[in-house]
Amino acid sequence: MDLRRVVGREEVEILRERALMFLAAARDDLRAGRVDLAAFHAEQACQLALKYVLASRAGYYPHTHSLRRLFEEARAVKPELWSLYERYMFAFEVMEDAYLGARYLPRRYSRDVAEHLVKVAEELVALCT
Repeated sequence: MDLRRVVGREEVEILRERALMFLAAARDDLRAGRVDLAAFHAEQACQLALKYVLASRAGYYPHTHSLRRLFEEARAVKPELWSLYERYMFAFEVMEDAYLGARYLPRRYSRDVAEHLVKVAEELVALCT
């Protein structure tokens, strides 16, 4: 079943704001040594940034947590996002694992991995917002 969430102007702005807040949280987590949470917050920033692009340009976003699916949808309204996905595909897959790990499966990430994920999230959020 394909669930798409149609959004209004206020919700679009909330998605943008929250993407930026999650990115700030990821940076704060790195500074505080909370590398596992930095990876999770980087994923959340990416997820909401992609939903923001879809909501602001297409008026909807799919009800999914899959970054790949969000990228596939977003490439129709902002094609350059797909190039970013292809360049950092493995990082985005690790982010999805971080999302699941933070919620359901205990998992640790190295500082180097978390720093890379935050860097990738910064690039995506800048491109989306």
